[in-house]
Amino acid sequence: MVQLESVFPNRFRYLVIISCIGKQQTEESALLGFDVTTNEITIGMILPIWADLDISLDGDGGFKVTSCDQCYIFKPVSVQALWTAYQSLHKVSNQARHYNYIANNGLTHSWLEHYRNIDLRSNQIYINEWNQMDDILSHRSDSPHLYQPLSSDEESLRTRIHVKLKEIMLQVNLDEVTPKFLREQLEKAFEMSLTPFKQYIDDEMLQILAQMDKPTMILPHLYLGSEWNASNFEELKANNIGYVLNVSREIDNFFPGHFKYLNVRVHDHDDADLLKEWEKTFRFINEAKANNQCCLVHCKMGISRSASTVLAYLMKENNQSLADALEHVKKRRSCINPNGGFRNQLVIYEGILAAHKTFRSKLNDSQITTTDKKTSVTPIRTTESVPSTPTESLTSLSTDSMVIMRKKSSNKFNCGIKRPNSMV
Repeated sequence: MVQLESVFPNRFRYLVIISCIGKQQTEESALLGFDVTTNEITIGMILPIWADLDISLDGDGGFKVTSCDQCYIFKPVSVQALWTAYQSLHKVSNQARHYNYIANNGLTHSWLEHYRNIDLRSNQIYINEWNQMDDILSHRSDSPHLYQPLSSDEESLRTRIHVKLKEIMLQVNLDEVTPKFLREQLEKAFEMSLTPFKQYIDDEMLQILAQMDKPTMILPHLYLGSEWNASNFEELKANNIGYVLNVSREIDNFFPGHFKYLNVRVHDHDDADLLKEWEKTFRFINEAKANNQCCLVHCKMGISRSASTVLAYLMKENNQSLADALEHVKKRRSCINPNGGFRNQLVIYEGILAAHKTFRSKLNDSQITTTDKKTSVTPIRTTESVPSTPTESLTSLSTDSMVIMRKKSSNKFNCGIKRPNSMV
């Protein structure tokens, strides 16, 4: 839930994401807009999250949501609120695309009728604000002095904006300031209008927010994070990270001269094969551990590809079940959500590890039994001399002269489990 700006002084607006298990036993989500006054709480907007949902920044401290030819603009009251809403919406939007939720097919989101039918709808004035559009054809023109010529090359100015913006954001309480405030502070610092850079400033603000959103320590030598964490040199050094495991196809290695990289080039698709990479990634992470350094595992958002790889590592390194590994990681990074294909591969991997464990256990038991039975030789006739070694026993004694209660070495052992070609 995030608070939004409101044109009415005695009314508060809140944007809430709600989720419910639907008819198909899958999680469905929707956006609800609440109007809060001294006397009542009412609903001013209901927007199901369909597969076609598109989220973009509006260049003025807010974001735009488009779905089924409907467009809504939301302006959170603070930078931190914008970041929270932006992340949360991307998460439920990805889920809607995964399950291919299509509007008006009658199969999903039927539970929203409860909210449409209850007598808690906002009055029309409030509803109008929720439906306010940004495509008004006639706007008053900005004052001419707002468009002073740039004093330096645009690329150079963008770099300076980024540096100054990060400096400002580190000094303020992001729960209290708005994106507009940050832009005004930049304009004061540069003594010029930055209106042509509004979209750029919003984009950079989100990137810096992501970098300030720290990577998650899963184990003392293992971090799970995002593209932005992988691009934050100072943070990598501060966390003693010497190894970076890049589980993405679309993201470059940012500092190849400073860190050791391993690339697993896959997209976040259900049919991408991560299972075959997990022995290699396991060795890479443990190499960092052996060298008293940390490893950052990242993809785009630190939610699916990299999270799956970290789960696989925990299952093998800590001898954990998939359920225990999920619980361990979710306690530290609640946003993880491996796609369906990766979840299936994790289940298969859990089975491989269990089979390996059973195989080793039975093999060890067999070796112990063999050792115990080396001395269990029962003579039937003593007319012939007994050779001094077990090997000689097998070659010199006939079967009717002695019963050898001894199994051969483990190359005859078979526990009924086929060993995988590449045992993890």
